[in-house]
Amino acid sequence: MGLLRFFSPKSFDVFEEKGDRLVRSNDLGLAKLQYETALSRLEGSSLPGVIEHRDRIEVKIKDARESLALQHKISAEELLAAGCFEEAGELLELARELTRDPQLIREMDALVTDVAAGFHTELEVEVSEGADEEVFDPGDEDSYFLILCSTLPDDVQVAYMALGENFQSGYIALNKGAFEPAADLLNKALADQGERITYVHLELATVYLNLGDVQTARALLEVFIEVYPESHRAYEALCEIYWEFEDYELADNLLQSCPDTLKTSEPLLLLMGETLLRSGKQGEAISFYLKSIEYLGWSETIAIALAGTYEAMDRKEDALGTYQEVMAGCKSCHRRVNPFARQRYAELTYEAGDISSGLLETYFSLCREEPDNQGQYFSRISDIYKRQGYPAEAQRYLEMAGKGESGMNTPESED
Repeated sequence: MGLLRFFSPKSFDVFEEKGDRLVRSNDLGLAKLQYETALSRLEGSSLPGVIEHRDRIEVKIKDARESLALQHKISAEELLAAGCFEEAGELLELARELTRDPQLIREMDALVTDVAAGFHTELEVEVSEGADEEVFDPGDEDSYFLILCSTLPDDVQVAYMALGENFQSGYIALNKGAFEPAADLLNKALADQGERITYVHLELATVYLNLGDVQTARALLEVFIEVYPESHRAYEALCEIYWEFEDYELADNLLQSCPDTLKTSEPLLLLMGETLLRSGKQGEAISFYLKSIEYLGWSETIAIALAGTYEAMDRKEDALGTYQEVMAGCKSCHRRVNPFARQRYAELTYEAGDISSGLLETYFSLCREEPDNQGQYFSRISDIYKRQGYPAEAQRYLEMAGKGESGMNTPESED
């Protein structure tokens, strides 16, 4: 499995210089990540003056962390004053992990208490009143088809529009989860195309995968990918099939045969890393993901895959640190924190025995973001309150956990 050969190595000073530029532009989160990458390049190095290089970069990392923490704290105060508890909590959570300044930590702990109190009030109102669900009315079939196609690349949209009525109806049925009718309609669309290989093959293969007919899906995809070798979806679906049959060499050969334009694209790198992981080569998967980030620059999706691999190897501290970097990267780019990264970060922190107000606020935030999982999160909140010595609050959220289960199994609170 050799996609690594497509990467060309970069020296530590390339990343250090990029970090310096990012500091000058006040992009402190990404600067920290560049410095950390530079430091990792020095590990095991025999370069002259390596100790001086390492000490200098470590100071830059510390300065970037402290400056970023202060920046987050100031922004969080403004958000808290505006009643934006969720956004303020996210920033304080990140800042608390970045700083080692005792005074700044004390100031943020006080702010976190205010954030948790705000979430507490809002959630009680939401749970008691309930929320009205919006029902989407797709309207007529033509309009619904246009809406579905609008999410596709422009060239694919044009192709889908030309595949006829049977394809349109089958594609709609597929997206509504009506797989049997979708199979019938898309098979008719396949006949409409004669000998041509088109996107009907891809969508019909998707139907058969949902119906559990893997072999038929595989045959359709293997024909399709010969004509459409740049379709990420085809590689993903075929890799899933090959993984199911534990044919990791076939998956590797497929990925190696893709066009050069795709070989170092994020979706293909993720598939290669997952192939390594599933084949039992966990250490190689970690090296591969680290090399991918080094080559491409920061990638949230690859970093999350790296963190998941650390978890698979029971390297929980490394996983926790990587999820933290994902969260920091989201904030440095002024994007909403990835919910999955936040959820895994919270769970790993909880498993480590943390009962801080910061973790409490994180679970309150998750309750708002993922109402389907409120039962689990309320259970965590209950347990944290119990450990903090607030039995009344613990009981209240234990009862709310029961109401929020919605058919899922809520973990019991731990002693």
